[in-house]
Amino acid sequence: MDHYVAVQLMLAYAMSSSLLKALLLFCLSPLALVSYTQAANGESIYQQTLLRLNADNHSASTVQTLTNYKDKLLLTVFFMPNCRWCQRQHKVLKKIQHNCPKIQTIMLGVQGSKQKLRHELKREKNTFPAYLANNNIIQAIGAQSPVPMMLFFNRQGSLVFKTVGYTSAEKLTLLLAQHNVKTCSDIS
Repeated sequence: MDHYVAVQLMLAYAMSSSLLKALLLFCLSPLALVSYTQAANGESIYQQTLLRLNADNHSASTVQTLTNYKDKLLLTVFFMPNCRWCQRQHKVLKKIQHNCPKIQTIMLGVQGSKQKLRHELKREKNTFPAYLANNNIIQAIGAQSPVPMMLFFNRQGSLVFKTVGYTSAEKLTLLLAQHNVKTCSDIS
C-alpha cells in the first residue's frame, strides 16, 4: 500500500464512527507494523529498548534490545494479566517451541503492571524471554489491541503474518507452512 492510500485511510479514520474506526484500526494495524518494524524513526523493532520481565536477577530491572534475535525467525506474542486466551495460547507456544526449535518465541506484556505481568509468567511456568512492551511498540499495535496477538518476523526482520486472538497449534502450523517456514517437525 502506498503512502497516499495510507494517509487517506488515516483521514477516514479520524472522521469515522467508532465501529468504522475499529474496523480501520484492524486493517491499518498490519500496515503500521510493517512500516514500523522496517524503519519508524530510524529504528527497527530489534533496536527498541525493552524492560526484561523474567531476567535472572529480578531485583535489578534489565533493559535490553532484541538485537540478539536478528537473523532469526521470531514469533512475538503479546499477552496481558488475567487473560484466559493468553493462558491457552501459552500452552500452544510451548508445543510449538518443542516442535519448531529454530523459531525464537518472545513474550511482550501489555495492559498490566510489571508485577502483574511477572505473576502471569510465573503462573504459566514461562520459559520464553519476556519483555514489557514499550510505548513505541504499543503505539504501533494500538493501545487497546486484542490479546493474545502474534507477529511472525522472517530472518530479514520483515513482518510475515499477524494473528489476533487465540490460534491453535494446527492453525499456527498451517500459517507457518503457507509462508514456507519449514523448520518444524510434526505438530498435530
